[in-house]
Amino acid sequence: MRFEAISAGKPVSFGTLPNGMRYYGRFDQVANAAGIGVKLGSMWDPSGKRGLAHLVEHMLCRSARKYTDAEVNLTLRRYLGGSDSDINVRIDKYSTFYGHLMLLKPTHMRTCFDLFANMLNDRQLDQQGLDVEKSRIQNEYRLRGIDLMEEVAWDALHEMAYTRNPVRNRIDCMPEELATIKLGDVRAFVRKYYVPQNMFMIVLGPRFKVAERMARQYFEKFGEQGQAGPDYDGSDGYAPLKESAFRTIDRPGINQHHVMLGFPIEEFGGKNHYALNVLMHLVEHLLYDRLQEQDRGVYRNPVQLSRSKFHGLFTVHFASMHDDFDESGVQAVLSLCKQLREQLTDPAAFQAALHRTFYEWVGPFVNDANELIELIIDSVANGDEDLVLLHAGRTELEKVTRGTIMNLANQYLTPEFLKVHIRPAPG
Repeated sequence: MRFEAISAGKPVSFGTLPNGMRYYGRFDQVANAAGIGVKLGSMWDPSGKRGLAHLVEHMLCRSARKYTDAEVNLTLRRYLGGSDSDINVRIDKYSTFYGHLMLLKPTHMRTCFDLFANMLNDRQLDQQGLDVEKSRIQNEYRLRGIDLMEEVAWDALHEMAYTRNPVRNRIDCMPEELATIKLGDVRAFVRKYYVPQNMFMIVLGPRFKVAERMARQYFEKFGEQGQAGPDYDGSDGYAPLKESAFRTIDRPGINQHHVMLGFPIEEFGGKNHYALNVLMHLVEHLLYDRLQEQDRGVYRNPVQLSRSKFHGLFTVHFASMHDDFDESGVQAVLSLCKQLREQLTDPAAFQAALHRTFYEWVGPFVNDANELIELIIDSVANGDEDLVLLHAGRTELEKVTRGTIMNLANQYLTPEFLKVHIRPAPG
């Protein structure tokens, strides 16, 4: 089908330095967003040292020879605000990024980029930084990890879905393993993985020639050759479930029952890459009314895709204060999946999901440089380094039909599923 006449504009340009490091840029008069990415995340943690990749991200973002510690902190505070403001330094399962969101002026972007680039070039790793950042991650593990029920369920589903795939690793850490990591482990990890062929930079705003000059200025003489991929052979990827699996977790002090269902799907960049996004929006829309039972309805029912070049999961999450809503909510999800397998979906609901997916693809190119950076990171870190798949969004979505949705439901939304139920501890 055809979408509204909304142009994505110019594609993202890219180039490669002689050392193998990629750089990406796109002219945008108001963007002023940039950063340096690394194609690794918690999946790269060595056995027995879960949390190492996260610890490295923290330690590398502390200091640089060009700046005093006070200057580092004041620069970050002046332009990027607090830790949850315009700063974009983070790690996930497959990527790490040192950068920022859209700023008001190109000069502000250049100042912040200079800071991050110097941090990554200097690699100021010392015992004090190790001790301080270990403590911070231990607190982050609780604040944004085990104290958030959606994160607990998310981690449990990934553990259940795979046996050897390192996507099972938590993003933050395993506290007892984090405690054993030494400074030598950190330095060895950086030498092995923070290398040109495993890194890239993004500059949105200036003309591409400016991004190219910045790449040469900061990274033309950067680093040595190392290892790009994790220590994993890729053998534990997508496979249909042979039977359902359930896990119940009792948690004191919570007031709702949290339920998350998971269905294994193809990895990032598969032939159904964009169609699965349509299915995600469709399921979330159709479930909303099914999970509203008089005065017993849920507040939200987010449906998400968790994908990398090594894994794929389709997840549905809901929470209720009623202890008997677990089973009826699950049956509502499974009933919808059965309907999608057996019948062509409602045309109006299909069109809404399809257009929403198109908006999520075209919107970042039109007026959301912050989200465009995330799309570039996901693409580069998962094998789409030339951004062929990223730029093909409109073409691929025009191929999606209601028949496509039925085929996907039959392939992935099977009667076999994974379920995590986090319930208030008795007593």
